[in-house]
Amino acid sequence: MANTDLVPRKYSLPSLITPEQAESLVAWFNLYMQFEAAAGSANTAQAKRRDINAFLDFFTNAIGSDHADHWTRSMTVGFLRHLEKQQRKSPTTINRALATLRHCANWIHSHRPFLAGNPCERVSDLRTEAPEWKGLRDIDITRLKTAAEQFLHLKKRKNQNPIRDYVIFLVLLHTGLRISELLALEMDQYHGKHFTNVRRKGKGVTRKVFLAQEAREALECYVSKYRGRLPGPLFCSRSGVRLARQNVDQSLKLLADQANARLPKDQRIHLSAHLLRHTMLRKTAEKYGVQYAMELAGHSSSRYIWRYVQPSQEEKEAALEELFE
Repeated sequence: MANTDLVPRKYSLPSLITPEQAESLVAWFNLYMQFEAAAGSANTAQAKRRDINAFLDFFTNAIGSDHADHWTRSMTVGFLRHLEKQQRKSPTTINRALATLRHCANWIHSHRPFLAGNPCERVSDLRTEAPEWKGLRDIDITRLKTAAEQFLHLKKRKNQNPIRDYVIFLVLLHTGLRISELLALEMDQYHGKHFTNVRRKGKGVTRKVFLAQEAREALECYVSKYRGRLPGPLFCSRSGVRLARQNVDQSLKLLADQANARLPKDQRIHLSAHLLRHTMLRKTAEKYGVQYAMELAGHSSSRYIWRYVQPSQEEKEAALEELFE
């Protein structure tokens, strides 16, 4: 197992690298995590760390050292084949790992050129099938809203805050924020109709995120009656601690369970924050176009927006049935 301590430390790039470290791929990966990958969300950094550690294991087992110049294009291709053939990883997972290595290789190569050139140059993504669109139907949204309104009047379970959980559901539905973006919000970023200076995945910041009336009325109720206006996380526990992702996952699961209580198995809703994001962006694209949806998604390019806005297989088939009618 390679020594891959990738915990960020505080120092400047020029003062860190010694001549010996300049030859070490582990040292350069540490620097990458410090100066580049750490700027993203915690989940993104963890995913990059896993990809890098997996590559370092493969690299050191194949070469017997971590000398940077042994990272060549053939080594990158060999690693991808290893993931595909030996580890049976999906094309999507392999392409994500390649994206991590590609970004890292570009960064290292700009500071310390590789002997054989950029090791990820001319290495292509694996071809993947178009992902099936996942989202909520209008009837699903109605059922979830009804269930959430019922929760407001049911006996509270321990550590439950029904109004807060209802607000989180509505805000995710109406804004399309990622769960990490939502939970990072501070009280001073809430200004009536907008969240301001919202940090997005990666290094992006959206100056204003609009709150539709339904969401802002519920949020104002939560703030004025339950949370208060003291500084700190906008969404927090009763003790004032910032909510964790698993807290939101659990509240959405309980909401879905309530909505599914009398539904047959094939109609049940499997709710998640990402499903709410898909739903909001799809509806936005249908009404106002892909460019508008891309801006609301916080994407800097159109590369990823299509997974959210493409029609379902059923919709494609229905359109073809009616094509010449």
